[in-house]
Amino acid sequence: MRTIYFSIILLLSLQSYSIYAEQHHPLAELWNVDDTEVPKLLEIERNLTAIDDILSPILEQDDFISSFGGSYIDMFKIHIVVNTVKFSKRDDLLALPQIKPFQDFLFFKKANHSMSQIKSNFEQIKLQIYLTEPKRVFIFSNMVDNNNFLFFLDGNHNNTEFINATKPFNPTIIYEDNPPVSQNTKRSRYDVDSRELKFKVLGGDGLYNDQSGGVCSVGFWVTDRFNPNEFYIITAGHCFDKDVSRNEFSYAPWGAETPALYIGPMEISMINPYDFGIIYLNGKDVAPTFAIRNDDADQYKELIINDGAPASSVGIHMCKSGHKTHLSCGYVFGLNGIYIEEKDDMKEDLIITNMKSDFGDSGGTVFSFVSPQNLDSVVGRGINFGGGHGIEAAQSLNTIFIELEKLSRYFKLYLGD
Repeated sequence: MRTIYFSIILLLSLQSYSIYAEQHHPLAELWNVDDTEVPKLLEIERNLTAIDDILSPILEQDDFISSFGGSYIDMFKIHIVVNTVKFSKRDDLLALPQIKPFQDFLFFKKANHSMSQIKSNFEQIKLQIYLTEPKRVFIFSNMVDNNNFLFFLDGNHNNTEFINATKPFNPTIIYEDNPPVSQNTKRSRYDVDSRELKFKVLGGDGLYNDQSGGVCSVGFWVTDRFNPNEFYIITAGHCFDKDVSRNEFSYAPWGAETPALYIGPMEISMINPYDFGIIYLNGKDVAPTFAIRNDDADQYKELIINDGAPASSVGIHMCKSGHKTHLSCGYVFGLNGIYIEEKDDMKEDLIITNMKSDFGDSGGTVFSFVSPQNLDSVVGRGINFGGGHGIEAAQSLNTIFIELEKLSRYFKLYLGD
């Protein structure tokens, strides 16, 4: 069994900070703390996530699935909230040898919905998608609020039939409000590999579709497992213009929507039920990287990808880098998201967050910080799919690799090796 140690310093209460706190790191801004507090808080989040990785599967076992309604991480209170329907099962859970060492980090909160009920209602809501054909809605289970959510992006669509059909399953319904669209005009620097005089294209950089004129964002560089000298970019599948048989892409710097350097064609494009595309590096002036762009910051301008891993807990932080809104961070609210644009256009296995994003960020790098000792080190989680004000979804990197293997295409993240 994994042993997780919390040092005494991690249990200290957080102090209040003045408006003059140094906030250069993205997580300092998200958490509203001084840069010096980020390593401590990141260690807390990492350890709570490790505990939740043990706890969550147990809560879905037959003995507990009807008594508890899932869990989520509350980093600032240094505990995992366990939504509890039947408190009589609390002692049974704490008695398990896998859980007993961590009982001081569990907070049992009264809840109305068990996980078995949430899952059953989710499947019933999903069934209504096929029967009533809603448009522009996200559906996901939110453990923080212990319920399934319907988040509608466009109030102009008539989704009354779908809403009425889902009433027996009591979802929480949210409508997007529409704030003014921000304009970000900061320009990116060009990164040159002086040894080969090639421009380095980073995660979050722009991808200009030479056919449609649209702009998306770079997700991750990957290599062919059987031919490691062949490089590809993972981005969003909906960046492909289906009206043209061949789509070529070029690099577009931050702050520009015109092509700068040719990259190559999109060889694979999938939009249902998952959204991703694979661009082959054919351009001679572009160099692959394992870094993410963060040019707007005074520090941490490049973030280094050292691995890829699925997001496993609700309540943890998540960040993205994209061409339009650049780098932003938020929190995970759901891990089983579905998005319906219209009939026969549904995305699944989405990570639901509240990161800031906009048109042009599609396909951008989604990641988490994981090392308190190395604050520019990150783990890849997925690529940005899209959303609206107050909601943003990502397609899991793990899902993408699994789907590619079904197509007999075998890739791995490029990490400089």
